[in-house]
Amino acid sequence: MPEELPLVAAIERADGHIKIAVSGEIDILSAPKLRVTLDEALSGGARVVEVDFSGVEFCDCYGLGVLLEARRRATEQGAALRLVSVTSPLVRSLLQRSGTATALLRPPAT
Repeated sequence: MPEELPLVAAIERADGHIKIAVSGEIDILSAPKLRVTLDEALSGGARVVEVDFSGVEFCDCYGLGVLLEARRRATEQGAALRLVSVTSPLVRSLLQRSGTATALLRPPAT
């Protein structure tokens, strides 16, 4: 059985723009850490939050729920939240099959 990859998130801030680089696997155990990271980013008053998924190999429905909740909060605050660099076929499949790809991958409106 393969060992689970721990979730790692790094935050960069610049002029109302926050980029969160996430790596590892997002599941029932690691989704709460992602939630805390996204809450921190959204509480800082950012206008745009980009979540870089290039290092994420797997995301389950718990992780998807965290992302959708963060997107809802961002929208309520007048901010944009989007995923960028989704390279994992498993994550892309989750987004497409759940019907959330358009909402989470769409560039923020200008």
